[in-house]
Amino acid sequence: MKLWQKGLAVLAASCTVGFFFLAVDVGPRVEYAPDPLPVAVEDTVPLPPDAYGIPMAGYVLEHGSVKSGETFGGLLTSRGVDQNIIHGLVELALPHFDVRRMRSGHPYAFIFEEDNTLSPEYFVYEADQVKYVVFHLHDSVGVHIGERPVLETEHSIACSVTGALYNDIAQAGADPQLAMQLADVFAWTVDFYRIQKDDIFSVVYREKTVDGVPYGAPEIVGARYISGGKVKEAYRFAQADGVEQFYDDNGKSLKKAFLQAPLKFSRITSGFSGKRLHPVQKVMKAHLGTDYAAPYGTPILAVGDGIVEKAGRSGGNGNFVKIRHNGTYSTQYLHMRKILVKEGAAVQQGQVIGEVGSTGLATGPHVCFRFWKNGVQVDHRKEEFPNTEPLAEELMPAFEAFKGPVRAELFAAEKTARGRVVNF
Repeated sequence: MKLWQKGLAVLAASCTVGFFFLAVDVGPRVEYAPDPLPVAVEDTVPLPPDAYGIPMAGYVLEHGSVKSGETFGGLLTSRGVDQNIIHGLVELALPHFDVRRMRSGHPYAFIFEEDNTLSPEYFVYEADQVKYVVFHLHDSVGVHIGERPVLETEHSIACSVTGALYNDIAQAGADPQLAMQLADVFAWTVDFYRIQKDDIFSVVYREKTVDGVPYGAPEIVGARYISGGKVKEAYRFAQADGVEQFYDDNGKSLKKAFLQAPLKFSRITSGFSGKRLHPVQKVMKAHLGTDYAAPYGTPILAVGDGIVEKAGRSGGNGNFVKIRHNGTYSTQYLHMRKILVKEGAAVQQGQVIGEVGSTGLATGPHVCFRFWKNGVQVDHRKEEFPNTEPLAEELMPAFEAFKGPVRAELFAAEKTARGRVVNF
């Protein structure tokens, strides 16, 4: 082979290797991790003098938690309870509680008389943080269901954005789950990719506790977002049919035809542009979409109701879904790792239609989101969409009466945020 031919061969091999590393995502894979679900308290120590509705004078209480493989019958047999009594308790409990539904990790208790710690008087299983089942093992054998009282209180907090909203709310002393709820409340009206340092979020929320321990997720009653002198407000209120929604200060529904973004939390790596340097092809070309980077497997949401027009794979787009929302609007979601809908299927706003990936011409996991209006691709972040389902006129007086005290609480909380008065 001649020298110039060898040179061409080396050059071709180098270009192939270079294109592979540019066009194919070879970086470390960061997988999407869903938010942790609240877990049941593993052990609840009732306060004397009563426990589980039983006067504890003259009794001794022993706590435990169900281990993997343990059963109702096994636990009672290990304490010397007769098999006939166990069988009778199972039958008595069946209309209220199936003992086969006992779960590993849930607390239980044996209650003994002080002068007889070998044979338990009661067995109690905690089905959840509120509900418990009491089995009377002696004399008048019986079963009954008990519930701990749930205390509901209302709180208000405000926090100044310093970084991740989740952390800022936690530092303000509130349940960080409120950050996720705020993202849902303002999903149609606030672009969470444009939140700036020192923006203010204030929230009035209800919180439930059982024996001083939080029970379930907090519930937002009202919220405000302040950025650069602009204010967005949200108040939970029920229409005539009893369905609760969030409305702005004028009683207009916050819900709009389209969500602000197809991912709940991520970051924008490339915006809509008529000219940019393509990260793989290294040429200047238009980018008629918005890139949202997120870990592999992050759920991709349909931004509006519609029909799946296309779902498949094509060249540089990789795995993609295109949705026709009506005669005016369509959206497309590219580079998916997994497609979770089929062509022709009806989808609803907020429905998970796929998972973030890096298929096609992609240098890392992200979704390229494209938006069409009257057949032309536009920057969805500059579009204004109308509100839907306004509050009925006859409900406005009740709404104003409800809004007033909640708004006052929001104002009071904002005054303490970083020691500044931030009302507008």
